[in-house]
Amino acid sequence: MSTETAPDAAPAEEPSGAASERPDTTGETVSELMSDAAARAAAWAATARAAATGAETTRTAATGSEAVGSAQTTSSAGSDGTTDRTSDDPSDAASDAGTGTVADPASGPTPDATPTAPSETPPAAPTDPVRDETPAAVHPAARPLTAALLNLSGLGLGYLHLRAWVRLPVALAATAGLVWVALPIGREPIAVWWAVGYLGALALFALDAAFLARRRARRPDGPSGRRTVWSPRAAGRVAWATLAVVPLLGAGYAVTQHEVLEQHLAYDLDQAGASLESVGTAFGPFKKTYDDAYATYVGVAEDHPATRAADRVPGLVDDLYTQAKTDDPCTGLVVVRHFAEPGTPGPLQGVAEGEIPGALHDCGMRSAETGNLDMSRTYLTELLADHPASDPASAVPGDLEEWRDGVLKDLGGAKGCADTDAATASTGFLAKFDSGAVSALADEARERVPAGLLKCGVEQFERRKYLGAVQALDGLVESYPRAKEADYAERVRIAAGIALVDPKAGVRLPVRDEPEGTLTLTVYNYSPDPFQMVYTGPATGVVEIDECDDCSYLAKGEEPVCSGYSLTVPSTTVTLPAGDYLTATRRQSTVVGWEDVGVDNESFTADTVLCTWSSRF
Repeated sequence: MSTETAPDAAPAEEPSGAASERPDTTGETVSELMSDAAARAAAWAATARAAATGAETTRTAATGSEAVGSAQTTSSAGSDGTTDRTSDDPSDAASDAGTGTVADPASGPTPDATPTAPSETPPAAPTDPVRDETPAAVHPAARPLTAALLNLSGLGLGYLHLRAWVRLPVALAATAGLVWVALPIGREPIAVWWAVGYLGALALFALDAAFLARRRARRPDGPSGRRTVWSPRAAGRVAWATLAVVPLLGAGYAVTQHEVLEQHLAYDLDQAGASLESVGTAFGPFKKTYDDAYATYVGVAEDHPATRAADRVPGLVDDLYTQAKTDDPCTGLVVVRHFAEPGTPGPLQGVAEGEIPGALHDCGMRSAETGNLDMSRTYLTELLADHPASDPASAVPGDLEEWRDGVLKDLGGAKGCADTDAATASTGFLAKFDSGAVSALADEARERVPAGLLKCGVEQFERRKYLGAVQALDGLVESYPRAKEADYAERVRIAAGIALVDPKAGVRLPVRDEPEGTLTLTVYNYSPDPFQMVYTGPATGVVEIDECDDCSYLAKGEEPVCSGYSLTVPSTTVTLPAGDYLTATRRQSTVVGWEDVGVDNESFTADTVLCTWSSRF
């Protein structure tokens, strides 16, 4: 049986009178020091194991310490004779030898043995779960991965956890800088390099926190005053929870910024539409307004194709194009040419370029219908020359034929002279085309136009609209001199001209078939100018005489000696049926009256001689 002495127990006092019987205490003192050191080493090891394995290990270590204390107490009791413990463990023997006390098992308690006071092993040092720096058994809350994940939140939580107060403001400044750049949220997102730079900074902060945590964990002899903010388990939870902060904030920023962009784009489209409504369909003077609106539409579609505003653009472009072209084909041609110009952005360039043949056709035909034949020929000629294989070019001959028939129908129909100008010019208009199919249309017009013009002139004469009759018949006589209607048209025109000089003269419409002449009328010209005398009555016509080279102008009131036959004075003789005639002169295709009497009423019943002259004014 052996008696163990607690490391921290004080030496028991000897009973009086027993000093001579104590063995030498030098060996016992050395044994007590060794036992004390061993107990302290065991306590330190238990503390390290508790920090590494958690609370359960700590409880197990505490239980072990209590067992040691119990054993020591039991040994002390045995020394007093109250408990008897027998151990076969060699360590027990070593312990007995260390104390210098040997007891005989059969002798019982020794009366003069020094009683040992019960002693207890010092309690295990308390474990701090949030200690900043620990020996090689690393504190869980200071794991490098945890610190790195905490810093990826963008809030510097890794530095906060490690109490790295100098590094924490740097991490917060990086986040604050990104917030300053991103706010207020505008129509355009921040540059991608800002985001890339910020993510790179977060990666650097995470690596720095990991290295910092690892460096502290490997310095067990460093300062023990630093502590972490959270426990190991709490730090891990915070790290994984805050890891989603940056992605969530980034997604929220992207969604919000996209909505702000949608609002700006919708405003731009609405403003462009309002500007178009303010100018209406007047494309020419407001071409810039149309261009600006179109540029806005195209910019929205090209720069932000994945937006709701971009989905509205095709319909808005169609509305702009339709509004600009209006219902006028020639205005539409101007619009089509404008948007078909090379370099025009967006979809309208191709659309407008494909519509040029149709626009040329429509504008050319509309110009012909409105009487602007020069413009019509210009556009239709361009169509036939530049786009000969197009459908609009193939339709030109048929459309012009239909137009020609309509002009001729109006000319000879119930309306009479509804479109005399177009009828007169239609032949020349069609004949000037290089296309054989179009120029051939002029041949039929040449056959039908004179009859229509003659009918128009006769109707105007009968309605006593003599000027209209003269204009209609001028076109026939001058444009179709070889037409069969040209002779009668000339006689009606002369009669209408005389009637213009004196409407009350009683001019009648010339007959188509004149009676044969029974007398001669000879007219001498005593004027240095050519002379024309027109007449109407039983017969209608004109007497033309060349100028007299040997004659001169006479003073007003003077008359030449009209002696009849003369070899030096030019003259003209016509055969007329007898009857009453109205006569006048004509200069440059215009009928004018005689100087004194205007229209002269003459009665020719026999051969007659007339003399004419010119007076100086």
